[in-house]
Amino acid sequence: MLVVFALPMSAQSDFYVTLWYGQVKNSDAQSHIEIEREYYSKMWKEQITQGNILGWDMWQILNPDVNEMTTTFIYVTLHTSPTFSMSPVNSIPGKSDEDWQAAQKEAMSHYVKNYSVVMSVKGGYGPQMGGTPPEYAVLNYMQVDPYRAAEYERAELEDFMPSFKENDKVRKGWGLHKVLNHYGTENPINYVTADFYDSYDAILTARNNTGEMSEEDMAFWKKFDEVRTLADSHIVRLVQAVR
Repeated sequence: MLVVFALPMSAQSDFYVTLWYGQVKNSDAQSHIEIEREYYSKMWKEQITQGNILGWDMWQILNPDVNEMTTTFIYVTLHTSPTFSMSPVNSIPGKSDEDWQAAQKEAMSHYVKNYSVVMSVKGGYGPQMGGTPPEYAVLNYMQVDPYRAAEYERAELEDFMPSFKENDKVRKGWGLHKVLNHYGTENPINYVTADFYDSYDAILTARNNTGEMSEEDMAFWKKFDEVRTLADSHIVRLVQAVR
């Protein structure tokens, strides 16, 4: 998420999300999406049927950093333990084995860079918590003072989340996730929040609103900035979801 991106919740600490970032050349992006839809979505559906994972999503970053004419997809795998295993899939329903092998080879040839992040789900609300997420989301990458992580989580879950849920009519869902596999000064991002929206226009409209802040509000947010810093933010669009 992303919980980040949609799973049934019963005990928040029992759910995890793996994000796999795959960067491909723009010239390969559309054919890559078609391969994912025709072949890999069926493969992941089989993993769900086998009980290996809870769900799988494919998202596209709409506001990438400066790059060399590339498109970045985020593949989201939802699971109930920190790691997950996959059953071998040697064939795809409705496809020949030769076509499946050729599709795998072509898909792998598209990638120029990749990166993965494992996160635990701390909490959230919205339609993504029990099924398919809204079509758009914003991933906010947070640098949180590790000595004040418990304070940060309490603020997000006990103060901000109820306020978002009650008062924000534009945001359709929200989630908090803790990064588990990247630690140290060279990897300072240790939390990710996800805001969900029905449209790209809703995201930009929300960002365009400039409201007055009282001195009390400014003092609060400046104080909270001592706990966490927004390091980066990605706007993403859902390409497909498998449940």
